[in-house]
Amino acid sequence: MIWVISVVLALAGLILLAVSALRLRGGLAALRTGLDRVQERAAQAQELQERLNATLAEAQRAAARTAK
Repeated sequence: MIWVISVVLALAGLILLAVSALRLRGGLAALRTGLDRVQERAAQAQELQERLNATLAEAQRAAARTAK
């Protein structure tokens, strides 16, 4: 009788472990998606920074030409 209780408890533990693993896997997938978005946004920010720097340099050259 005791071994039956032990087996039932062990199976319940395995089921809880499996459910937890599935939830963790889903959370990791969501985290990966979020990380991909952050990397895309960082690339966009880098591109915008480069464009801003180019625009600023052009504005400075134009200002220097008009000052002469």
